[in-house]
Formats: sequence, structure tokens, C-alpha cells
Amino acid sequence: MRGPLVDQTSEEARAEALALLEALNDKQLEAHWNFGPTTGAVLRAVAANPDRVRCATGYVSPDDEFPATSTVYVRPPRPFRISVGPSQFYGPFPGDDDYDEDEKYVHPDWCECSDLLRYTREELGLDQKYAPDEILPDGPRWLPPDSDLGEPDQWLRLWWD
Repeated sequence: MRGPLVDQTSEEARAEALALLEALNDKQLEAHWNFGPTTGAVLRAVAANPDRVRCATGYVSPDDEFPATSTVYVRPPRPFRISVGPSQFYGPFPGDDDYDEDEKYVHPDWCECSDLLRYTREELGLDQKYAPDEILPDGPRWLPPDSDLGEPDQWLRLWWD
């Protein structure tokens, strides 16, 4: 299985994500790259919203002991203004028990990183502990021109180093 990303329609991505959810064991589904979302949460998000979430899981298979992805692509329902730079938060999210205001990287007032991250957690079900290292407008170049996936510039790449 190559993972729900390259050259797949939404239905193919949904089917592949569901197949991986069935094939991976609990330990594999709980795997995560650094402080990014768990493999299970990413696959559930792709299965539920294949037109809004994709992941670079080209190497995820039941044979992997630690099948995790460092990159998640999201297409929010509206544009978010993002300040290109380090993540909004170096540590836990505001409201979490171990959040420390001093660890915050202050983006410009107009930046909507925190709104985007709230959307990924509350609406898409991603369970990342910390914000990604980068949030960039970087739509997947694999979008077929006649797809239901919008334009590449509507997608944001969330990357955990």
C-alpha cells in the first residue's frame, strides 16, 4: 500500500485509508512523528474527509513497526492567513494543562495559525500534541486538473520535523 496521497481520487484515498485502518495494529495506529498527529488520527481524517485531508504515507504499511507521517496536507473550508515562519506555538496548545505562555512564538496579529490548528483538531480530528514546525501554503502538485480537490493553492502543508 502506498498511502492516501499520490494520484488518488477522494474515493480511492478513502478506501486506502480505511484499508490501512483495518490492517494496522493498535501500536501502529498510535505511532506519530515527533509531536504530530497519530497515524490512526490522520487515516481517520483522510477516510472522513478525503477532499480536505491527505497525508504523505507512501511508506505506511502493516509491515512497518513505526508507520508515521511527518506531513499532512489540509484544505480548509476558508482561506486562513498564515505568517510564514516558525509555528505559532513551540509547546502545547493554549488551554492544555502544560501550556506555557513564555514558549509562544508571537506571529503578527493578522496571522490565523491558531484558528487553523483549532480547525484541524476540532473539525478534522487530528490529535497533534504540538503545532507543526511549518505551516506553508504548499498544495500537493499531484492534483489532477479534473479532481474534486480544488486548486493546489487552497491546500496548506503541515510539517512536523
